[in-house]
Amino acid sequence: MSFNNFQQQKGNDVMNNIRLGLTLLAGAVSSLSMTSDVRAAHTQKTEFPAHLAARAISVSGPEDVGPVEIYVERWSTDEELDKLRGTLKKGPAEMLTVLEQQRLRAGVVLMPGVQGHGERVRSRTPKNFQFAREIITPNGRQVILASDERLGLGETQLDARKEIYEFSLMDIRFGPDGKGVAKVATARDVVYNPKTKTLELKDYDKRPVRLVNVKSAKN
Repeated sequence: MSFNNFQQQKGNDVMNNIRLGLTLLAGAVSSLSMTSDVRAAHTQKTEFPAHLAARAISVSGPEDVGPVEIYVERWSTDEELDKLRGTLKKGPAEMLTVLEQQRLRAGVVLMPGVQGHGERVRSRTPKNFQFAREIITPNGRQVILASDERLGLGETQLDARKEIYEFSLMDIRFGPDGKGVAKVATARDVVYNPKTKTLELKDYDKRPVRLVNVKSAKN
């Protein structure tokens, strides 16, 4: 190889090394930026329209079953309300079908875990709900939730964890002190209240309490 060719080859090697170094540096910067974005996403706090905490009461007595948390991710639209309202005269099966067709859930109820039956069942049981409405009435605040799963609140923790698909409506009513009670019923016991313009439990006062001390988890 001539001296000139040697010099040219050496120059090419230097330029290739520089290009490689710049490429690796650009990749490192890009990777660092992506990592920072991921970390930032994980550190962001998710804001819920409502986050409620409560205690479940046994169906067989006044004993405390365990803690329950309710996360409302969104409030349902008037259109979603009208779809459910339109099924009242068609029967429970139609109400369940409407919820099953709702792909976007409205939130989740975390049911109590089961103590003394292994680590798997000690964890909280999530139950999705597809409908959520909030109403401010002269008597106080009211929150209505509807799920296509049985919300077995007050049942034994093992029974409450069973996957049974049926329309369940939870009617939560709050007093002036910001604390409320919740009652649950199936589609057969759901009515439309023209004053509050929402679905609710028929004969609410006669229904057994399922949740007590319902309040905002931020308090």
